[in-house]
Amino acid sequence: MEGVGSRVMRGPDWKWGKQDGGDGHLGTVRNFESSEEVVVVWDNGTAANYRCSGTYDLRIIDSAPTGIKHEGSMCDTCRQQPIFGIRWKCAECPNYDLCSMCYHGDKHQLRHRFFRIATPGSER
Repeated sequence: MEGVGSRVMRGPDWKWGKQDGGDGHLGTVRNFESSEEVVVVWDNGTAANYRCSGTYDLRIIDSAPTGIKHEGSMCDTCRQQPIFGIRWKCAECPNYDLCSMCYHGDKHQLRHRFFRIATPGSER
């Protein structure tokens, strides 16, 4: 199923205490129990089920491990080509894209808005 292997962290609806190791810790999507429930293995070794429909227990940080790649795109900072995982497109600058590593590393104007393009062919 699409999304297995994605790197995640707690999202805005998180209510599970320090099950993930604490704020800012990462985990990996292991499998989907259903269209509404996902299993995550946290880097601290804990595995647990979370909601993934209608609420936002999790936030996807990097989908590159899933094999998603945006052919014909290039990160305008590190020059990675193609961009693997999430492609971040600047809404202010014409034709300006970042990979997740550069986006999360604040490698562009912090006041600019970005479109998060999760899969090739989707525009926003």
